[in-house]
Amino acid sequence: MFRRDQMGESAGERRQDTALVLSRRGAVTANYEDFLTQYLTCASANPYHPVTNPKGIINLGTAVNRLMEEELSVRLRRGDALSYSPSFQHYYDFGGSRELKVALVGFLERHFRPAKDIGEDEIVVLNGVTSCLDALSHALCDPGDVIITPTPVYARMFTDVHDRAGAEVLPLVLRQEVNSSSESFLLRAEDLEARIEALRQEGRRVRAFMLVHPNNPLGDVYSPQLLTDLMDVCARHEVHFISDEIYALSIFADEDEPSSRPPFHSVLSLPHPDPERTHVLWGLSKDFGLAGFRVGVVVSRCAELMACLRAVAIYKCTPHLVHHASAVLLSDTAWCDDLYLRLNSERLGRAYRRARGRLEAMGARVREARAGLFVWFSIRDFMEADSAEEEMEIHAQLMRAGVYVVPGSKLYGADPGWIRLIFSVGEEELDEGLRRIESVLDKRRKKTA
Repeated sequence: MFRRDQMGESAGERRQDTALVLSRRGAVTANYEDFLTQYLTCASANPYHPVTNPKGIINLGTAVNRLMEEELSVRLRRGDALSYSPSFQHYYDFGGSRELKVALVGFLERHFRPAKDIGEDEIVVLNGVTSCLDALSHALCDPGDVIITPTPVYARMFTDVHDRAGAEVLPLVLRQEVNSSSESFLLRAEDLEARIEALRQEGRRVRAFMLVHPNNPLGDVYSPQLLTDLMDVCARHEVHFISDEIYALSIFADEDEPSSRPPFHSVLSLPHPDPERTHVLWGLSKDFGLAGFRVGVVVSRCAELMACLRAVAIYKCTPHLVHHASAVLLSDTAWCDDLYLRLNSERLGRAYRRARGRLEAMGARVREARAGLFVWFSIRDFMEADSAEEEMEIHAQLMRAGVYVVPGSKLYGADPGWIRLIFSVGEEELDEGLRRIESVLDKRRKKTA
């Protein structure tokens, strides 16, 4: 039997049929085309391998840390993490097992240095930070309410809070300044205040400010003073301050002192002018490269919010077995702190400098980063027109050359010609991906010349 879409049914017809079957919101979700998911699927269907598939696609677009896979595999196979207990068969606290919450309290105290002790009742565990954002928007926003976030930014954030809760993300646009690559995309508290006031004058209800810290895709690590100033603005306007710190420990080691990690100041480490409206997110997907574990964490002192999140956790829980494995990793300070985080920082630093050096040698302008898994670089000098259309044409050329990176316009960048490249892959794969990028840029250099 043939399905209708196998007999030439158009996308428009499928959308019309979907609308007849589903609710209006269900039809919107079913037909939403997410750029990052679309190209992850494309790259995964034809993955590069130096021997078995040398012409496959090199994925330098999906933010995954593959630099520590061996160390993670060895530790997880030791026997205590992925062990079995009959208790894992039964119901448990869906908002986080006590074992995992105890481990998280210790881990956050060691690395986030909270200004006040964190209680177990101030932590909820959900299935990934994406799920945490969905749950927060459900708990804090009514449909049509506004959440402000600086852009460029991780693109899924717009969907995460809108898809089911109906909240709307509006940008605080960070712009490239003049021809500079370093002194650009600067975040200022006064700009946030002006944006809140302008939206309220338009009759919009601003409920939250959401900050990715360290920033994706810029790689910025924000100072305690800036974080304090931003929280003060939010407190004055009774706006929730959400700090997404999923890259908190993905800080590059200094080249001259590889054993030391640069300072990261979590919002938890600072005084909160409005504790009831200050919330911090973290998870295992980036710092530990364990996206498949689906562990996201919300930390908040707002009792009403935590009660709501514990209630929705039944829809968003992670298996008890995964809670146990995560608790073992985070509690093993000798492995976690002294081995894993130290080596991860060193390898991130080396890979970043390798990618940055190669891109600059090609003639690209690279914005300096201190954290994350990405390089944010400009190809404006290789473009004939200053337009998002030409940026997407270059993206198409790169895909044809067998390398996937994310064009800046798909991360809500306002200035065409920027690209995010993920460098946290194997050295050989990174070099081959950069070689393919160079081949495309060389052709464009000759054309623009």
